[in-house]
This record gives sequence, structure tokens and C-alpha cells, in this order.
Amino acid sequence: MTPRQVRSVLTVLELGSVNRAAEALYLAPSSVSAQIRELSTELGINLFEASGRGIVASSALRQLHTSLQNFLNSAEQITQLAHSIAHEPSGCLKLFAPSSMCIYRLPSLIEAMQLHAPRVEIMLTHEPFAYRQALQSGEIDAAIIVSQVRPEACHYHLLQAEDVVFVCHPERWQAQTLSLTMLNEHPLITTEEGCTYRVAAEAHFRSLGLNLKPRQAFTNVEVIRRCLLANMGIGLLPACVVADDVLQGRLKIQAVEGTPYLFQSALIYPEGRSLLPKLAAFTEMIDQQAASALRC
Repeated sequence: MTPRQVRSVLTVLELGSVNRAAEALYLAPSSVSAQIRELSTELGINLFEASGRGIVASSALRQLHTSLQNFLNSAEQITQLAHSIAHEPSGCLKLFAPSSMCIYRLPSLIEAMQLHAPRVEIMLTHEPFAYRQALQSGEIDAAIIVSQVRPEACHYHLLQAEDVVFVCHPERWQAQTLSLTMLNEHPLITTEEGCTYRVAAEAHFRSLGLNLKPRQAFTNVEVIRRCLLANMGIGLLPACVVADDVLQGRLKIQAVEGTPYLFQSALIYPEGRSLLPKLAAFTEMIDQQAASALRC
């Protein structure tokens, strides 16, 4: 079984036809078909079945799909590791990060990486995205999370402490500390359901027998920030998102009982996975920035 055979099978499975897979892989359709036959013979099963004028995945292939994808991921990691042993770190580093981290934390890290490992290309994916599943399958190399709990069975590299606060336009701001009951009288703007910031706020409200009832919810923190600048309500955001606005007086942090909510941003990847040089270079940048922050 070779990575080339497996790549052909998975590409046909993804695109639904030999011709489309051949075009995507820059191969002749006859070559793709031959690789499918070779792998089917070696495994002793039919990987595809005829369906009208086309083909569909067999039951056996559907059961083997995850294992074949893991095989291909491992082969690609070995190739990258071997290349990096002889050369400087290179390749595409695939990361997940929430939009707040993409905009407000990662630019300085990416700039440092461009100087430290210029042959590494960073590809970012942000929410909505099932990053936990993608980490396990090898679809991404690592994830940057913002959480109150350190995840189990993961390597963990701390980026920053992240306060999550309520923010508003200066015209809406009140000098007193608001209770949650008072806060609920304002139009609230939060991130989407399931977001860790919102989950923390919902738990806070429930602990006092109240419900968080946002007027608006968005997956992108920059949209929430724009709404606050337009004085559309009080928003829940990481403090880093509005740091410049607060400094310039365009927005103000509204004191609310029981806040800020304390989070940490960190880079994680599964335990037991080989640390490829491209990811090692990135974690080195993270650790250097963390050390610089402590010295400051």
C-alpha cells in the first residue's frame, strides 16, 4: 500500500469520479483507476461499486476511510520530517484559531515566523470549524484555543491571559458596577451559542437564577466591535479586541458584577504526535513571546 494509491482513492471518494480526481491530481484517469485496482487487490476488498454511470464508495471503504486518511497523514508527516532533518523547517503549517486570535494575537507571531522560518507557510482556519475532530484526524497540525480549562491529552503552550469583559460606547457607559439584572435591561451582543465566552457568561447568569438574553449574536468578534462603536448595545468580548478602542476613548469597559471572566489563550496539539519542525518553530516563537511578556 502506497501513499499515492491511498491519495487517489481518497480523492475519488471526495470528488465522486475518477475523471475529476485525475484532474485534481494531475494524473491520467487510467493511472487513477490502476491505483484503485492495485489497492483493492492488495486489501482483498472492493473499494468502489458501480452506480448508474458512475461509482460510489463501498461499505468497506466507508469503514476504512478514517484509517486511510490517518495513513496518508502519517506518510506526509514522515516526508516533511525527513525533509526538515536535511533542511530548515518548511511546509504548510495548518492552524485553527478563533477570529479574535487571528486578528489580535497571531499577526506578531506570524511576523516572527517569517523571519525565523521563512519557508513555513501558515494557513489559518477560524470558526465555525470542528477543530477537535480535525486535530485528531490530522487535518490541522495544531489549534489555538481560548479556554478556562486546560484540555486533557494535549501539549499546551500558553500565549496570554485573556480577560473577557463587557464593553460599550462611552454614551452608554455607567460609572456604577452593574448587576446582571441591570445588565439584562440593555441590548446585549454576544458571540454565537457554544462559544466559550458566551458559555461562561451563561453559566454566570444561571448561577443567579437569570438567563442571558442577547439581542444579537455573531460568530465574528469584529462585527460585535463595530456594533459597539455604533452604540447598538453592550457587548461581550475579549479585552484584547477592544484594547486600542478603550485606550483611544472610543469604547469603555463596563464594570459588571462577577466579571471579567478569566481565560487563557494557548496552542494545543495531541499528545503522542511527532513534533514536526514547522510546528516546533512556531512553538518556539510562542515561548519566546511569553518569556518577553514576563520580563516586561
